[in-house]
Amino acid sequence: MKKLKAELWDKVQYIFRNYYDRMIHCAVYYDGEVNLQYLRKAVYKIVTHFPILRSTFKSSSIDPHWVVNEDYTLDEMVKRVDCDDLRSSTLNALSKELDCKGKLQFEIVAHYCNGKSAVSLLINHMCLDGTDFKYVVNKMVEGYNLLASGKYLDELQLKFGSRSYSQIYKDMTEEEADKAKKLYKNISRTGVKNKFDFTDDGACSTRFNFKKLAPATVDALKAKGKEYSATLNDVFMAAYARAIYPRLAKSDDKRLVITSMKNLRDHIDSKSSEEITNLTGFMPCMLEDIGESFTDTLKAVALQNEKSKEDVYCGLYGIPLLALAFNIFPYSIAEMAIKIGYENPLIGMSNIGIISQSGTQLAGLECTDAFMTGATKFKPYIQLTSTTYNGETTLCIAQKCSDEDEKRIRELLDEIEAQLLNFIA
Repeated sequence: MKKLKAELWDKVQYIFRNYYDRMIHCAVYYDGEVNLQYLRKAVYKIVTHFPILRSTFKSSSIDPHWVVNEDYTLDEMVKRVDCDDLRSSTLNALSKELDCKGKLQFEIVAHYCNGKSAVSLLINHMCLDGTDFKYVVNKMVEGYNLLASGKYLDELQLKFGSRSYSQIYKDMTEEEADKAKKLYKNISRTGVKNKFDFTDDGACSTRFNFKKLAPATVDALKAKGKEYSATLNDVFMAAYARAIYPRLAKSDDKRLVITSMKNLRDHIDSKSSEEITNLTGFMPCMLEDIGESFTDTLKAVALQNEKSKEDVYCGLYGIPLLALAFNIFPYSIAEMAIKIGYENPLIGMSNIGIISQSGTQLAGLECTDAFMTGATKFKPYIQLTSTTYNGETTLCIAQKCSDEDEKRIRELLDEIEAQLLNFIA
């Protein structure tokens, strides 16, 4: 029985299981029918190579670890569903929460409807983050296309190495690494308790709500943002801040914190992890107030984010503290200490970025749409995710909530869109 070490973020994601569903979601839509056998064989190759995807998590109070399973079959790699509506079928598949104690840490479904198809992908966030999720999707597509062209999956090149967070230090100088490993400051604790004004409703279910921005709109937002030395992500964050601010629960504190997740591969020369894993850190943006106008907010956001990114240790603060907790305490005590000491961001934002066309294009099929989103948050936590495909940006809030909560989320997304359109009007 082969075991895998539970790495730092595997354990942290498990500890945060009461804050979100720990799933990463993706759906890709095609004009034409996906070849199910090609897809299954490609996924089988990937799952065989990366044992974390076919492992069962053992949450031991002393030594949490993964047990690798070998009794997986080709048919289990991708399920088939025939449906009347691709969109509703994929969202229904993505609304599930996989059990980390199950045999497989993913569920992939091929959906078929009147000559068209879609593929939904659900993977446990404990196994990987958004960057490596995109890597897995790209390799799945690459493997499929090899088979479609009459070639062999032996030609599919897959990375191999460590899943440990410590690889973020490997390309630093000795002095830099030594300093980075002593960044014990816990930046998750901002002192700001402001949160979205959810209801107290108990009857909640997973909901995905979207707002799409046309390529021309995205281009205009980029150009306008540059006038204020702001990135497109800064522009989205400013709109998010202005939209959510009047929708916060009542509080005397006028500050607002929106926390992004920093890709720690930026500290590695190759910009890549050795194997699929989680390499992320917190990057909070604190606003004392949102200002009078959109440009006031944008300038403040851009200034804060640029200041964070200029720090050579951006995203690394607090990671040594997490590692220390697991090193000096038994796991059960470390879990309690982290729950007490660490705060999951009440208001988050995740820019998963561009979904490449080449990374989703299956041979012989036209890819018509694609989106990815991070974990489904549980109240009172909320997160806005953005992905861009073929120039079009999809903003998504994945939330476990009630009907009334969903109404408020839709109003929030409507206001985000209005703020963006007014900015470029």
